[in-house]
Amino acid sequence: MVTEKYDDKYFILPKVCFRMPKPLLFASTAPAAVRQAARELGRRVKLARVRRRLTQRELASRAGVSYVTMRAIEGGNLLTGLGAYLAAIWALGLERELERLLDPDGDIEGKQLELSRTPRRARAKKGSARADF
Repeated sequence: MVTEKYDDKYFILPKVCFRMPKPLLFASTAPAAVRQAARELGRRVKLARVRRRLTQRELASRAGVSYVTMRAIEGGNLLTGLGAYLAAIWALGLERELERLLDPDGDIEGKQLELSRTPRRARAKKGSARADF
């Protein structure tokens, strides 16, 4: 307990210890393909911004993020939140492009896995009422 004095009155306050959170290590441990994909996404956001003749500050303002966050997006920083990337894409008017990202119809491998787990034919369980005609 700690005694604190406020306006000539003494209060006994519990001593509170705060631990600093561990630094995120994902950026340094991410696979090379993930780091490359983040850099490429940042490069594409920057290219779209430059083509629209916007400054980083203007795009950051439109997206509702800070200038520092916009710099991190264009740099492909893995620790920048997904929401910030999506806001920048929206501010550029490219949200329709996101519909093609992970489109279920384009997931050929996923479709094949789903089909391989689907039973070939449906059978009634033995002894069920439906099996008797």
